[in-house]
Order: sequence, then structure tokens, then C-alpha cells
Amino acid sequence: MNKGQGERLEIVAYNPARRLITRVIVLCLMLALAVGGYYFGQWSIWHERGTAVVERNELRITARQQEKELVELRRRVLVTESSNAVDKQAQQEVQQTVLNLNARIAKLENELHFYQRVMAPEKADRGLRIDRFDIKPTEDAGVFDYQLVITQVTDNNSFIEGRALVSLVGSRGKTLNVTLPLKDVSPEVDELSVRFRFRFFQNVAGQIHLPEDFKPEKVQVILQSTGNKAMRIETEFDWISQETK
Repeated sequence: MNKGQGERLEIVAYNPARRLITRVIVLCLMLALAVGGYYFGQWSIWHERGTAVVERNELRITARQQEKELVELRRRVLVTESSNAVDKQAQQEVQQTVLNLNARIAKLENELHFYQRVMAPEKADRGLRIDRFDIKPTEDAGVFDYQLVITQVTDNNSFIEGRALVSLVGSRGKTLNVTLPLKDVSPEVDELSVRFRFRFFQNVAGQIHLPEDFKPEKVQVILQSTGNKAMRIETEFDWISQETK
């Protein structure tokens, strides 16, 4: 049997004009996609910058409002302390009012200082930072409220994202240096690390339910950002000082 039997030779007319038109169409499509991608990227950058400006303006408005409230609270403290014509009961109420006002002033000053650091930082403070980790006991034994505040201070106001690994370090019975990840003691956390993505700052808050046989000593916080300028930040907080704040 002939090996080439059944094969057919097809002759196609050579059409250089048609081939040229096809190439021109393909090039036009590629050019259109490139131009469209470029303008879409420019629009995305413009949109991100516009959103950053709005958020920064909101922070500045909040800071100015807190400054006004601080001035008013200080004025009220001076007026209250200067009042002498009060009886013993009224004097106790006045003293309690002064204490409450001073506590409010201290809280506002801390918040104002925080906003000022975010909006007008020193050069040494730029980049990803762990601003604070607060722990407060609740009415339930072994249950604590926690709040992790992460900040980023840069000139371009771009988003930063990554993971935060929070662990408790302490003893369990006679075993020392036991490490418990946050997901094992916090109902709100179901992964080993907490994802973060923000432009200026982000709060990570929830509750910690300590096991009965676990005695915490430290809180370890590790931040790992992603991207071209990936950073790793690691800090430890003393549990006792946090609990007594």
C-alpha cells in the first residue's frame, strides 16, 4: 500500500494584502489594549490619591475637634477648681468632676498625639509601626479585651498589607515558655495570623479567653508586610503592665 495514498494537496492563493490587513488589525488591537491599560492605571492612581486626601482631611478635622474639646475641658476644670462657696457634699462632687475631666483630658491628649504622629511624623517614625497593644480585664474572670493599633506613615499614602501574628507567652502548670497563638484564645480569630490592609492605621480588637492553667507573662506581636518594600516588625509587651493600665 502506498504510504502517501489518501493525502491531498491543497493550493491556496497567496494574498499579501490580506495578510497585511490582518497584521494591521492585530497591531491596532494590541495598541488599543496597551493604551487602555495605561489610562486605567493612571485613573486608579488618581482615584487612590483622591481617597487618601479625603481620609487625611477627615483625620485633620477630628484632630481639630479634639483640640477644641481639650480647650473647653481645661476651662471647665479651672472654673470648677476656683469655686469656693460649696458645702462638703458639693465639694466631693466637684472633686469627682475634676477627676473625670482630667481623665477625659488625658485620653484626648493621647488620641490627639496619635493623630498628629500619623499626619505629621518625624522622619525616624516613618514606615510600618506597632503603635500600641492594650489589654483590659473584663467583669468575667480570665477574659480580657485587647486592642492592637498598627500604623503606617509615608509620603505617598499608599495601602500596606500583610499579616499580624499575635501570641501569648507564659507558663502552663510546670511547663515554662509556652506560646499560645491568638487564634487559640480569641473567639474572633480563626487563622494563625490576622490580615491587615490599611493606608494610615488599623485597629485589631477582640477578647482573650485565658485557659485556667495558663499564666501569661508576655504578648509577642510580629508584623510581616508584603510587596516590594516588605518589612518585618517584632515587639514584645509585658502582660502585667498591660493588665494594670
